[in-house]
Amino acid sequence: MSGGAWVVVLVVRAALGSCAVLVLPWLLGEVSYVSLEPQASWDAGTLPRVAHMRTRSESIAHTYVQAVRRQFNLSSVLFCVALEESATLLVLVLLQHSYGDAVWIHRNWNFSLALMLTLIVLGLPLAACFLLCFSGGKKQKWNTSRAVGTTVLFLAWCWAFLRVPLPHSVVVATSGTTGFILARAGMLGVIMIATLSGSAAAGAICDSYENLVIRRRKRWRESDRRSAQESFQRACLDLQTAQSTAAQIEDAIQQEAPRSSWIPWSKSTKQRELQAIRTEIIGLEAMATTMRSDLDMIEEEERRARYQRTPLGRILLLGGHGFSAYCAFRLLQCVVNLVLLGYRAPSSDFVSAALAHAVRFFGVELDVALWAPRIGFLLVGGLIVLRMRVLLSTLAALIRSVSAGISAQFLVLFTAEVVCIYTLAALIQLHANVGTTNSSTNTLLATLPEFQRVFGALFDVVFLIVALLTNAYRWFQWQSDAFAAFAS
Repeated sequence: MSGGAWVVVLVVRAALGSCAVLVLPWLLGEVSYVSLEPQASWDAGTLPRVAHMRTRSESIAHTYVQAVRRQFNLSSVLFCVALEESATLLVLVLLQHSYGDAVWIHRNWNFSLALMLTLIVLGLPLAACFLLCFSGGKKQKWNTSRAVGTTVLFLAWCWAFLRVPLPHSVVVATSGTTGFILARAGMLGVIMIATLSGSAAAGAICDSYENLVIRRRKRWRESDRRSAQESFQRACLDLQTAQSTAAQIEDAIQQEAPRSSWIPWSKSTKQRELQAIRTEIIGLEAMATTMRSDLDMIEEEERRARYQRTPLGRILLLGGHGFSAYCAFRLLQCVVNLVLLGYRAPSSDFVSAALAHAVRFFGVELDVALWAPRIGFLLVGGLIVLRMRVLLSTLAALIRSVSAGISAQFLVLFTAEVVCIYTLAALIQLHANVGTTNSSTNTLLATLPEFQRVFGALFDVVFLIVALLTNAYRWFQWQSDAFAAFAS
């Protein structure tokens, strides 16, 4: 590798790593918010909202530094590495158009791809199993039973990964262990991305329907917002008090002699008290989650009403409705592919191809067959990002039902897993046109399975099923709200 190539690689990786660290405070703020943890307060170092910027004396750089310093742990490090390596793979695909088949590009591609697969299969699942077993908001001593539980969970994950079925048409250019892992990771990635994008597409359509039809019938007052905010703050305060009490009781139980080791079925007074407080915490978490959803709905309605009074807001609302229209066309595209077109020949969705053709009207010459999958990749990524808070909130509720005190770090690990799997699935999707375009510019993507022929039908089926289930769930919510309003 020449000296200039080394400089390019180091600069790219340093820039991407810095961007990953800058993204971390935003993610930690979202995670703390949806997990109902005390770190969501302003004093915890998370970023303030726009409405509160004038009341905060520290600079944005100082806020970032404090947030990263207080929350930088193993989960955060793994997230930064996952984001940096995922972005590196995408940048290498772009650099190949400028540098061609340089040896240093292929070496960095192989290194980043191997590291990302290691994170998907080993690193992130092992860290998640460790958090599930060694739960709690404080440091815990080594416990053999917890170590065994971590090992069992990780072995169960490995067994399930090795049993992932593969399509008969899958052909991986790489061989050996890398090809074996890549094929199964790609299968899981396509299923996960189809699930996330399907739910996001259906959610965007339902949100537009609510804004255009349902929410026009409601008018919120300022007193309603203040009442909802005060109720949510009281619920969070009660939840923090209960969690602090539970932590104190856990410390007292650990300091006492383990009387339950000889009589496993007996419980001390503190253990029964701890169980009662944990039951109370579950109820408080459910109540706080409901209040937070109500507050979010009221604040979103206020923002939408303010946007409607400004030209920029009208443009943004129109763009949101246009994005919902894209989601509807994407659902139609899945049906057309399954019923009429099939998956033997590479094809792109209607909207991506139309956008690529539209760019050419502005005098920019684009290869539509090459750029349509990339536009589709960006649109699917936008779907996932726009619905990330809803996704994290749902996952946080599931995690809290299993174990308390670990949801924030677990959500960071889950986001890192989504980033890696989305990148892998996106690269596989970009491989859709290898063989139909200039193959000399696609030697990196040629090492991946071909998307349209191998995973196209799977993606569309999962996308449609999840979208239909999401629409059914939202319809049930609308009917329940209408019935409750009628009953009251």
